[in-house]
Amino acid sequence: MLRKKLIIQHLIIIATASFGFSSVHAGFYRWVDDDGTIHYSDRLPPSESQRQQEILNEHGRTIESIPAPKTIGELEEEATKLKIEEERRMVQEEHERRDQILLAMYLTVDDIEQVRDERIATVEAAIEITKIRKEKFIKKLNDLDASEQRFKTNGSKAPPWLVKSRAHYQEQLSNVNEILAIKEEEKLSIKKRFSGDINRYLELKRPDLAVQ
Repeated sequence: MLRKKLIIQHLIIIATASFGFSSVHAGFYRWVDDDGTIHYSDRLPPSESQRQQEILNEHGRTIESIPAPKTIGELEEEATKLKIEEERRMVQEEHERRDQILLAMYLTVDDIEQVRDERIATVEAAIEITKIRKEKFIKKLNDLDASEQRFKTNGSKAPPWLVKSRAHYQEQLSNVNEILAIKEEEKLSIKKRFSGDINRYLELKRPDLAVQ
């Protein structure tokens, strides 16, 4: 039944073309409805404007194909894909930039290791200084504990200045412990980063070494 209807519609188009199809202004539209039926008309009904459609010339040939407007879901999916592609492009550009800097800054692996060791040495010096401060705070707290014990032995409470001083040095001790943890993490980060730089440098330089 559907096939018969399609054949009839095609015959109508052919007949129309034979009797002066060229006189129709702006050609014909062709579209398919939800039932799969192909429609032809010199006017596109507003209710069908959201469908994929084709515009035919006076010879019945397609001169323009108009896709159906994208749904919200399709637009969101397309936006997500574009975002992912842009992020990948930015990551790739960043890798290429780092490669250029790596090759421009260092002539050999020894140069990279030297810079790495200098930065680690700087962090280790800061760690040592912070440890000295930590020992001083611990000694101050021990002295305050001893003073408090003497007050208790004499049957007295610790005076306000002692309580205040203990709170101060406890806070300082907590701060230096945080600094030490941060510096140790920084040292590990430097080692990891330079290890990656050395590996990447060798990968980039391998073609040159192979030539030699």
